[in-house]
Order: sequence, then C-alpha cells, then structure tokens
Amino acid sequence: MQVTVFSKRHCQLCDAIKFELMDLQSEYGFSLREHFIEDDQSLRERAEDRVPFVEMELASGATVRFDFPVKQTELRRRIHAEMRRQTADRQA
Repeated sequence: MQVTVFSKRHCQLCDAIKFELMDLQSEYGFSLREHFIEDDQSLRERAEDRVPFVEMELASGATVRFDFPVKQTELRRRIHAEMRRQTADRQA
C-alpha cells in the first residue's frame, strides 16, 4: 500500500498528520511519501487552503482520499482495516 500526504512546509497540521502516518508506517510497513503542494503549481492553485490531505493507493488499485480536515482516528481505522485485509488475502 502506498500512502501520500499532501502538505505545506512549516504547517503544524501537516506535521501532525505526517507524524501519525509515520507511527502507522512503523506498525504496518506501508510505503509513505510526502508531496509538498508548493512544488506543484496546478496542485497549489487547487488545494492551497485544503491541506493536509492524504491519498491511499490500495493493493486493489483503488485510491482512497482523506480530505482536509483529516481525522486521525478515521485515517488510523482505514489503514488498519486495509492492512488486515491484505494479510488475510495473503493467508488465503
């Protein structure tokens, strides 16, 4: 599973979500990327006031998006459920 956090530099809300994701990454071992919207002109114009947000690319190929404001409990619950599903699929 690939998880991407879209953030701004020097953003406390962004850092809080990033640290939550890093904690979950150490627990579940998924791939984590950070994408700064300042580095992408079209993204900055569309989402400057709506960061952080998170996208999860699932093993099935589907993408799940958590829009601003990202709720940490909802994010944690979804990652946990996806990782359990992947484990069950491997064992089947």
